[in-house]
Amino acid sequence: MTPSVRSRLWASGFAFVLGFAVANYGIIRVPRPDLWIWVGLAVVLMATSAAGVLFADTPRPLSIWSIIGIELFAVFTLVPLLWTFTVATAPDGTTPRSVWPQGVSWDAFDGALHSQILQDAAVTSIVVAGIATAVAMPLAIAAAYAFVRRPMRGRRVAYGLVVASLLLPVLALAGPITDQVIAADRFGTRMSLVPPALLITLPLAIWLCVTVFRDVPWSLRDAVRADGATWLQAFIRFGLPNIAPGVALATVLVFVAGCNDFVLGAALSANDESRPLPATLMLATGQLETSSSAVAAAGLLWLAPVVLLLLVFPRRITQLLGRSYR
Repeated sequence: MTPSVRSRLWASGFAFVLGFAVANYGIIRVPRPDLWIWVGLAVVLMATSAAGVLFADTPRPLSIWSIIGIELFAVFTLVPLLWTFTVATAPDGTTPRSVWPQGVSWDAFDGALHSQILQDAAVTSIVVAGIATAVAMPLAIAAAYAFVRRPMRGRRVAYGLVVASLLLPVLALAGPITDQVIAADRFGTRMSLVPPALLITLPLAIWLCVTVFRDVPWSLRDAVRADGATWLQAFIRFGLPNIAPGVALATVLVFVAGCNDFVLGAALSANDESRPLPATLMLATGQLETSSSAVAAAGLLWLAPVVLLLLVFPRRITQLLGRSYR
């Protein structure tokens, strides 16, 4: 038995046992209508097990472990979103008792859209993330060009520091940054969030731009310049079709990352007027008119553009986030 066949059979056995356990737990312990969620998951896992057995001895490049991982990832992503939707659409005065929605009311979405606190918080997030992105992207483009095109000593070490800063826990820096903002007498203002936001946007922008520049056919650019093209002609003929789409998508992703930071927003904001939306949602329990329903509705509305972005550009985003500089 080859290792690939053995691996597929082990994965099939794991999927069958997991699906069997999920089905029995759901039938014994979970009431309707959530029972159907457990039964559906069990059917998917056991069908994956059967497919794994059928394809175990075929030469097709199929990984059953990867399929199981995708299925579990989908469950742990979709079930919390379903619960958030259930909380957001629960009728006034009711508390959801199941993950599957029993009654749908859109009042919380209307309240979230017309809440002055949430409107101010959304404006703060957009303004701060927009300025931080506008500052970070030109610096990132210049740095990425140097990393990819300039044979300088120590560039891999410098790029390693950039990547390491992506893993830096922002929470550990929130205290010192807050002290500096208070010392500058800017605590509690929107603009005080912009310099700390560069800790998130600038390293991410450099990393994404390096990925974009690494896949650019620079030999074509050299050929265009050798043929006598001006800088403007080279930009129009080479830069716009080969670089601009990737940089534009990187800009959008950096902006989204800046909009979704809540650590610095919660640490550096003294009032609702200067607090971004993620921090407002985190601290909003008991402050909004409809409390948990309004928070859940606002969270889904804030998530909608990100989901739309993933649906429109799935291949480009996967290519951009799935590459690394070597």
